[in-house]
Amino acid sequence: MKKIALIIAVILLCAVDTYAQKVEITPQYGYQVGSKYNYYGGYLKFHASDQYGLTFGINASDDVTIEFMWAQQNSKVSVQDVIYYPQETEVSDMQANHYQLGAIHMFGYSDARPFAGLSAGWSTWNPEDSFFDSHTTFTLGITGGLKYFFSDRIGLRLQTQLLMPINYGGFYLGSGGSGVAVSGNILQLNFSGGLIIGLGD
Repeated sequence: MKKIALIIAVILLCAVDTYAQKVEITPQYGYQVGSKYNYYGGYLKFHASDQYGLTFGINASDDVTIEFMWAQQNSKVSVQDVIYYPQETEVSDMQANHYQLGAIHMFGYSDARPFAGLSAGWSTWNPEDSFFDSHTTFTLGITGGLKYFFSDRIGLRLQTQLLMPINYGGFYLGSGGSGVAVSGNILQLNFSGGLIIGLGD
C-alpha cells in the first residue's frame, strides 16, 4: 500500500504542475475470468473471481491519458498433478494485486469515446496457505473500452483488460526433497466498470 500511495502522490503532484491538464479518478469493480496453465503432468488453475481497484489518469492531450491502475482479486487456486494431486484439488486461496502504468488513446469527439491502451508494471501473488511462497512478476497489459461523459466532471468507464504476467512461478508440489515447481505464463482477462470523477480544468 505504501508503493501505491507514493505513485499516486507523484501523479497528483504532476497534475498540480500542469494546470491545463485534467485528472481523472475512477473506482472500478468487475469480473476476473478464470485462467489455466498446463504443464507436463498436470495443470494449475486460477478460479474466476470479482475484482476491484482504482485508476488515476492525467490527460496529456485531448486524446491521450497517462494512467496508473491498481486492481485486487481474491481467487482460489486448484491443481491437478499426475503424481501429487491425481484429481483436481483446491490448494489455497490467493490474493493477487496488479499495478500498471501506461497510456490510453481515445477516439472521436462525442460524449462517448472508445479507447485502447498499453501498460506495464508488476503483480504480486500471495497464497493464503503459508506452505506456498509469495511471488512478484513483471506484467504487461492491453486495455480497451469506452468512456461516456455525462458532464465535464462525471462519466462512466467500461473496459476489458488482458494482463500478461511474465513467467509466473508460484507453487512447488511435493513432499520432502522431491517435487515439481509449477511456473509459466498465466493470462489474466477481466471486465470492469466504474464512475469517472474529473478534477482540474
